[in-house]
Amino acid sequence: MRTLSIRRALAVAGIAAVALAGVVGCSSDDSSDATDDTTATTVATATTEAEDTTEAETTEAAGGAADAETTQAVTDAWVTFFNGTTPPETRAGLVENGDAFLPALEGMVADPQATATTATVEGVTSAGDDAAVVSWTLLMNDAPVLPDQSGEALLEDGQWKVSAVTFCTLLAIQGDGSAVPGC
Repeated sequence: MRTLSIRRALAVAGIAAVALAGVVGCSSDDSSDATDDTTATTVATATTEAEDTTEAETTEAAGGAADAETTQAVTDAWVTFFNGTTPPETRAGLVENGDAFLPALEGMVADPQATATTATVEGVTSAGDDAAVVSWTLLMNDAPVLPDQSGEALLEDGQWKVSAVTFCTLLAIQGDGSAVPGC
């Protein structure tokens, strides 16, 4: 399980680094446009499948679209957590090991860039009874800055939360290289 989390963290970091490089470089070529179209089709398909399920259905086997109730709960947690105006105490309750991240979350309150962030969720896929893979986009002032990301949500004490690995990966991308408590 730990190896899987490390692999996911590395994959998310790699994807985020590529996305960040694309945003910073502001360049595009025909091959990236084709990739974006394929990704958009895949995300749209996953979202449609999640919307077509009923609330009475349970989460499918690992790798299938999450049921509507799980998708909504994960989406709500994700959108609230990544909203830079959400109070730090609330955000800490929506991330795995939130108490460890509270100082970092409190520090973000004074950062105009951090308070300008929001997120959208394009799809949620089951990764077992207590985990899900989330396709999402980080926005700043309503403009995508890290589109088409993949992260992990965990069910902890009946509450869906952003995984510590996902949050730490994001902090590593935007940070100055110093250690963040909780990561």
